Order: sequence, then structure tokens, then C-alpha cells
Amino acid sequence: MAATQLGARVTLVAPDYAQDMSVDDRAMPFAIHRFSGGLHSARDLPAKIMLARSRIGTAPFDVVHAADWPFFIPVALARGRTPARMLMTVHGTEINETQTPLKRLAIRFSGVFGPRTEVAANSNFTRDLFRKRFAIDERRIHAIRLGVSDFWSGRRSDRAATRAIYDIAPDRIVMVTVARLTRRKGHHLTLAALAQLPDELRQRVTWLVIGPQGEADYVDELRGMITASDCDIRLLGALSNEEIRDIYGAADFFCLTGVPDSSGRVEGFGLVYLEAGATGLPSVASNIGGVPDAVLAGQSGLLVAPRVDMITHVIRQLAEDDALRARLGAGAAAHARDLSWERCAAETYGLKRPSPSEDALQTRSELRASA
Repeated sequence: MAATQLGARVTLVAPDYAQDMSVDDRAMPFAIHRFSGGLHSARDLPAKIMLARSRIGTAPFDVVHAADWPFFIPVALARGRTPARMLMTVHGTEINETQTPLKRLAIRFSGVFGPRTEVAANSNFTRDLFRKRFAIDERRIHAIRLGVSDFWSGRRSDRAATRAIYDIAPDRIVMVTVARLTRRKGHHLTLAALAQLPDELRQRVTWLVIGPQGEADYVDELRGMITASDCDIRLLGALSNEEIRDIYGAADFFCLTGVPDSSGRVEGFGLVYLEAGATGLPSVASNIGGVPDAVLAGQSGLLVAPRVDMITHVIRQLAEDDALRARLGAGAAAHARDLSWERCAAETYGLKRPSPSEDALQTRSELRASA
């Protein structure tokens, strides 16, 4: 969408997830070609190779972008059908998951990261991780942080009204987390940190936990910890983006304390911190993976090692210091504005962004036309 708004003509190829999306697709300002499919599996690879070859050969594209790893090999094998710039975006976890001998062999012989390929990493951490795993010219690897939708800074329900819906008193300190209930997201660390707060402060904090369930054993363990705790914790499950935005507006700060994962999964960026930040919420976050690109330490939130005592310390700081919350909240909103999708699209595709004076001229023109 952002690339289109900057003047690019975009063609999107995407799975249909077994749904009829034709009505929504026709409302988009770019061409969308759906193919039958959903979450990727290895048996889908031959069909994706044929699909990439057929679509890439239909028009003189300037850029061919594999936005995620399932299309890396198909796009690489279709490069002979176009002189276009070949671009691939890496998000983090797939860098580690492609280190098995068979996958590395497939990547090598298909020329995925050959001399015509440029790599866009979604954070400085992901860029550096890619450099460690793949020996290609560093000039072809760029850290381009993701963007945050204007939706999150849009209109939301009144703070008091939202608190009333969830039966939260006006004087409560509300902390919110949005993440799947899975061990690597670190809900258990946050809970243990809350339990260590001074009694008087702990009794004033309400923690709203939003997100679908992950591993069943972890969810059961977490529920047991909540029952045994002396904390006001609400597991709200999965909610719509509109409901989440309203809750952000009723909260005081965001908290997501992820932990390193031995399986190789990494937190490549952390878009949810920016979504919360767009509503003016500062964050408490673990200093792992690409999170420091999403949460600027001391500017848009507080970054700490994933240790209970340190998480307790920063939660207490934000809960007790209104001025600190206000300063970091303003910084979080500013950081979210800086990391727009327009900026991301411009950096990714080499598109020109309007200067501030051009933006103002366009706005005045639109106002005259509207009048």
C-alpha cells in the first residue's frame, strides 16, 4: 500500500488461505493474484517454482521481491526470466532454520543469495545474524526496519469508557502485553517480576494479557502461577485490532519480556512495541534480538536483560513515575511516526518520498479540491 502511495505500480502474488478474498482484493489500489495455498510446506515448493516463473515472465518488472522465505528459492530460479532487481527480506528465525545441510545445499545450488540478490533485514540484529550465517558481499545486505500502520495512532474509544468495560478503576495502573502465550515471549518472567513488587504498589497494578494460546503445557503452567499469585492479572485471549487499540488507550505502559530460545527462534524485530508506541505507550522490553530497533532505550521505553529482578525494577520505575511514563510515551509515539510504512517502502524499493514542502503543497491542494 505504501509503495503504491509513493507512485509504484505493484503486483502482489499471495496465497488465498482457502478463502474467497476477491471483494477485498478488488478494493486494493494494486493488482493481486491469489494462488491456492496457506502456510508453507516443502511439498508446495514445486508449485511455487512454477508460479514464480510464470508470473515474473508476464511483465517488465523493475523489482522482484520475495517478502518471506517460502519464495526465496522460487524467485531465485526465475531470475533468468527478468533483468529486474532481485530482493529478499529476512525476518530472523528463518536464518537459523536454513542452517541444516540439506537446506544450505538447496540454497547454494538454486543461487538464492547469488550476485544479483539484495537482502533486506528487518533489524540491525537480523542483518548481523545473516552476515554470520551466509558469506555474501556485505554491500548487498541492508537493515531496513519494518513500519507501523497509521491504524494504531487512529481514533480509539475514551479511556474511561474502556476501563469501565473491563471493570478497571480510574486510579489503577494498567500494564498490557500483546503476544501469543508461549514460553519465548516471557510471560512467566513478567509475572514473577510483578510478584516481587512492594505490596502497596502490586495491589495497584492490573496486568491485561492479550493473545492466543501457545504450548498447552506452558499455558497450564502460567495459569497455575497466576492462581497462586497475589496479582490482578486478566487473560483476555485473542482480540480484534480495534479492541487492542482501545485497551492501549486505557493503559499506562506496555510490557513484553521475551527470553532467548534454544530452538533457534529469534525476536527479529518486535512490531508490537511500535503498535503500542503509536498510541503513546512506553515499553518495558527484554534487550534481546532485534528489540532494540523497536524500543529505543531511554527514549521510547526501558530495555533490560531478561532477569526477574531487573524487570521488577523497571516496572516499578514506570508504575511510580508519571513524568517518566509521559516522557517515554512521547518518545514512543515519535519513534512510531519515524518508522512509517512509507519510509520502509521507500528504503526497500528505492522510491522517492515527498519532501515536507511537497507534502504541505499536496495537503493544500487536497483541501482546495475538497472545498
